Amino acid sequence: MSEAAFTTSVLGWHDFYLAAAGASAALLGLLFVGVSINLAAITGKERVDLRAKAGLAFTNLVYVLSISLIMLIANPAPQGLGLPIGAIAALGLVRVASRLIAVLRAHGIRGQRGTFRRMGWTVVADLVLGYVAVALLTSGDARVIVFVTASMFILLIGAADVAWEMLVQVSEDHAT
Repeated sequence: MSEAAFTTSVLGWHDFYLAAAGASAALLGLLFVGVSINLAAITGKERVDLRAKAGLAFTNLVYVLSISLIMLIANPAPQGLGLPIGAIAALGLVRVASRLIAVLRAHGIRGQRGTFRRMGWTVVADLVLGYVAVALLTSGDARVIVFVTASMFILLIGAADVAWEMLVQVSEDHAT
């Protein structure tokens, strides 16, 4: 794929990434408000699971914002997109693994099905981003950008799901 065709193809997604950046920034702000209102409940020593959920929602939204800003760079090149997307994918996998280990150490494997499912979606998104990074770096084919879009939807929906679950859990804990 020629450089001009690559740039034209990526720039066709401009409005989507602009909207995704705005949505993720707004949701990130709402997450900060929700966490700060319930800070005492989330930071309790025994609430590793709530901190893991808050951290997962936070990083998912930061990754969506970061990827959106990367995709909005003027005159993109395959390497200029592939390297940072690959770094985000690798960092995302490491972060999920560390959160999973922390939750398992604190609570064991029982009763963590929902946590595993929520983290699993983030792993899927990170693996897809890794594939996109490799494809961009090896072939420079902009057609793989559609997979970035799919990953961003997974990360956004996952962040909203995790944040909602966390806030419901905090609310239920306050009620009891």
